Amino acid sequence: MRVVVSEAHGAGDLALIFALALAPAWFSADTPRVATTACYVVMLGLWLLSQLTCYPFGSLCLVRYKVHGIVESSLAPVLVALPWLLGFAEWPAARVVFVLAGVAALLLGLTTWGGHDERECPPEPPIDRGARPPHQGP
Repeated sequence: MRVVVSEAHGAGDLALIFALALAPAWFSADTPRVATTACYVVMLGLWLLSQLTCYPFGSLCLVRYKVHGIVESSLAPVLVALPWLLGFAEWPAARVVFVLAGVAALLLGLTTWGGHDERECPPEPPIDRGARPPHQGP
């Protein structure tokens, strides 16, 4: 059962990528540089994953849609824990950005379960329903 079509999932991916790209502008001036760098690294990783995935927003078809969802779902707890792992949890804006990004990544990852994109499967040959060529007649 597909929860969301791959086009909507791709739009959500791009929204998360743009949000992470713009988030450092929301950080205060005393926020550690590691928070900004982590934001851009995660954004670049998600963009690369999106470009390599077999779905309408991808450029290449190297990562299956279901694997894309597994990677996003697995990345969610890492995103939530990143402020504490990298030591910038005291800055609320940076902490909120990564916690919300983790929640968004989990929700986006869960929307891929049970689904695949049409670009993943090779086209099947037409089914012969017993039609005879014109030269054979009845």
